[in-house]
This record gives sequence, C-alpha cells and structure tokens, in this order.
Amino acid sequence: MNYEGLNDKQLWKLISADDRKAFGYSFNLYSKDLFRYGQKFTTARQVVEDVIQDVFLDLWNKRKTTSIDQSIKFYLFTAFRREIIRKLSRLRVQEPMDYFASGHMMEDSYLEGVIAQQGEIESNQKLYRAIRNLSERQREAVYLRYFANLTYKEISGMMGISVEALYNLIFKSIKVLKASMRERVQFQTK
Repeated sequence: MNYEGLNDKQLWKLISADDRKAFGYSFNLYSKDLFRYGQKFTTARQVVEDVIQDVFLDLWNKRKTTSIDQSIKFYLFTAFRREIIRKLSRLRVQEPMDYFASGHMMEDSYLEGVIAQQGEIESNQKLYRAIRNLSERQREAVYLRYFANLTYKEISGMMGISVEALYNLIFKSIKVLKASMRERVQFQTK
C-alpha cells in the first residue's frame, strides 16, 4: 500500500486498526524531525533516541484508545516535548537550547544539499550567529514554526501561550534576526 498519498486521518485509521506498516511509515516519516527537535533540549543522543522510542511505543500501545484530532506530527511533537522534559528533569542533564546555533537542527547531508554554493554557506553562518541573539523561547518558537512546520495554533498549545502571544514572539524573533543580520553585513563592509 502507498501510505504517502494518505492524509493523517486515513493513516491514523490504519494504525489504530493494527496496521504495523502504516505505523512504521509514520515512524520513518517523523522520527528524524523529532530527533532534530530533541537536540534543542540536549546533545545526549541516546536520551533523545530513547524518548523517541518511548513516544512511539506508547502511541502503539494506546492506538485503540488514542484519538488524534489534529495531525499525527502535532501529537508526536507534543508527546515528545512532554516526555523529554520529564526525562531530563529526572536525569538532571538539561542543557541550554543552543541547538539552533550549533547546527544540530539539520543533517549534514541535507545541509550540504541545500548549501551548494559558497555564498549560501556564508549566509547560513551569519544566520546561525544571528540566532544566538534569540532567547531560548524565541528559538523554540521559530524552530517549531519554520523547521517543524507546525501551525501557530499547534505551537501555542505546546508552549502554553496564546496564539496572539506566539505571533508577537515570532514577530520579535524575526525582527531580532533581521537587525542582527544587518549589523553583521554593516560590520563586514567597513
């Protein structure tokens, strides 16, 4: 069966009806995104991988009683965020959210494919440096919106803020990024 053509509602219906291949497809589809998102909480690779496994195992075990009203991706990101915070609190290994600036967000192969020319590499380096000027909360919001492609409503629910507050947070983040990028360009041209 071709799972790629299915929407989330159809895919979830198959999963809740014990379709292991549909479940495997959803794991393959979302596990890399969850891993990159987990890197913002900790660089402890094994912890992130364990939490991803736990989230998917829990989802499989509760597939008959779980209702996914929005998207499967949103459900997974929400469950993952809750579990990684819980696990890191227990382990007391929580690290600063320098995931954006450290380049952990993207796989090397993806980065190499996207950044084929030297000018693009320099531009991305400037962007990573500019991202360091954002607060942890701003980085998380920008990551969820522009890299995880979650909706404002989904992100506001995850972060526990109103949609309006999220709009403001992202707007201010973009403003800080633009100002920082401008400063870097002006500094380099002098």
